[in-house]
Amino acid sequence: MYAPALEFAKLAHHGQKRLSGEPFVNHPMAVAKTLQTWHLDETTVVAGLLHDTVEDGGATRQDLVKEFGEEVTQLVDGVTKITNIRL
Repeated sequence: MYAPALEFAKLAHHGQKRLSGEPFVNHPMAVAKTLQTWHLDETTVVAGLLHDTVEDGGATRQDLVKEFGEEVTQLVDGVTKITNIRL
């Protein structure tokens, strides 16, 4: 499931750059790599790879459900909600 998620993330972030000028997709790739080193399950790693595709990319929640299922989508939703918390 990693390869389809990587391609999806690349498409969702096509043309986007980070402030450093590097491709935006480098960030979610780094997140997924970190989750892998922590030996987390495939669903969590895929959600890490996709975590910005809706909030910052060109994907919709429905796109995620269709391509990766409800469980991955709920994890992505959860990360998005956490980033919206202001202390």
